[in-house]
This record gives sequence, C-alpha cells and structure tokens, in this order.
Amino acid sequence: MLVEPPRPHVPARAGLTIAPSSLLRAAVSAAALVLALLSRGDALVVALLLGAAAWHLPSAGAVLAALVASSWRWGSTSLEALAGDQAVLGAAGLVGPGRAAASAWLAALAVVLASPATRWRRLRTASLRGDGAAERPLVDVGIAASAAASGAVSAAIVAGPSLGGDWWLRALATVVAAAAALAVGRARHEHGRTIDVAALAAGLVAVVLAAGDAPTWWGTVDRAALHTGVALGGAIACLAVVGGLAVVAMGHRRA
Repeated sequence: MLVEPPRPHVPARAGLTIAPSSLLRAAVSAAALVLALLSRGDALVVALLLGAAAWHLPSAGAVLAALVASSWRWGSTSLEALAGDQAVLGAAGLVGPGRAAASAWLAALAVVLASPATRWRRLRTASLRGDGAAERPLVDVGIAASAAASGAVSAAIVAGPSLGGDWWLRALATVVAAAAALAVGRARHEHGRTIDVAALAAGLVAVVLAAGDAPTWWGTVDRAALHTGVALGGAIACLAVVGGLAVVAMGHRRA
C-alpha cells in the first residue's frame, strides 16, 4: 500500500484584523495629521487629538504645553495664522527673538518626545514554496499614524509655511520628526519615565520662553479656527474609522 508523504504545514490564511484601540488611535492621529499638513483648524484641537492618540497623561500635558507655547508666541491658536506668520517672517525656529526661537524648538521637541510607545509584533506569512511560514516585524498601524502626526505637528510648530508656500523645509522636518517619534516610541519601553520628564520639561520651558516676548493670552484662542478644527477633525476621524472597518471587512471576505 502506497503511503502519501506528509505535506509541510502551511498556516491557514487569516483575515486582516485591527485592534479597536489601534483603530481609534489611527483615527485621531489621522485627524491631527491632516489638520497639521493643511494648517487648518485650531492648535488646541490638535493638542487634544495627539493627547488622545498617546492616551498617556504626561504625553498629553507635554503636547498641550507645546501648542500653547507656539500659539502664545504668534498670538493665535489658528494653525492657518501660525503658518501665515511663518510664511512672511520665516520659520519659527530660525527667526528671533532668541527666546522665541528656542521656545519653538523646545515645543517641537516636546511633541516628538510625547509619542506613544511603539509596539512591534511578528507577522507570520505562509511561504509560497510550502516550507512553512516566515516572520517579519510589523509596526502597529495606530502607532505609525501617531508618529506621522507628531512629525507633521512638530514641523508646523518650527519649520515654516504650509503647502503652497516655500514648504520644502517643512516637508523635510516632517519626515525627520516622524522618524524621531518612532525611535522615541521604541525607547519608551526602557526609558519611559525619563522621556516623560524630558517631554514635560521641554513643553513647560517652551511656554516660559514664549511668554517673555508674547502678547497677553487674552484673545489668543481663535473661535472660528476652533470650530473649524472640531468639525474637520471629527469628520476625518469618523472617515478613518469607517475606512478602517471597511478594510478589515474586505480582508475577512477574501480570507
């Protein structure tokens, strides 16, 4: 009697899944990313979105302090006004007075340091040769979106006008800051407390330095920008959730 040789085990094809926490983090990060890239809405709304993405009180406090410092320096919480002033006067980190420029750099640093811890997982994929499964690292989608948003917000704070102007410096700063945010996320596993202290210190010092040459805070909050930020940010977050659920549903259908 012929005995059929055993076949190598190939893992069953699984549908795509996204954890609810990762989907929500990706949604609010996408909203912050779009608002920062387009320079639309309000800095305080962006601070709320990044704080929600981090879901960590020290990180949320650092981001809030950073965006308050930037808004206070320019006299408005409007992201459009922040980009417009930099388009006329130059990148915030490169124009004086010196204390204000230092405040911009510290605020941008605080946003990067506030990035959430990066969780890497191993993705198992079946080999086409039938010799088992291979593994490769895959970064959490919510963490990737949060890092991109942190990079865009940091660049908006320190590196010049938005799209349509002389934006190459801001584009470069966005990429560098996003990469730094991912690196910070990985370092959080071993140095979380130190990073929290550094983020809060950078944000608070940025506020102190900005206050020295800034107008009074009264009138800084731009109500029109605030309403725009809430409406636009909420719409983008909802679309991101719906899109994520649709992708997951399609992945399960194909599995």
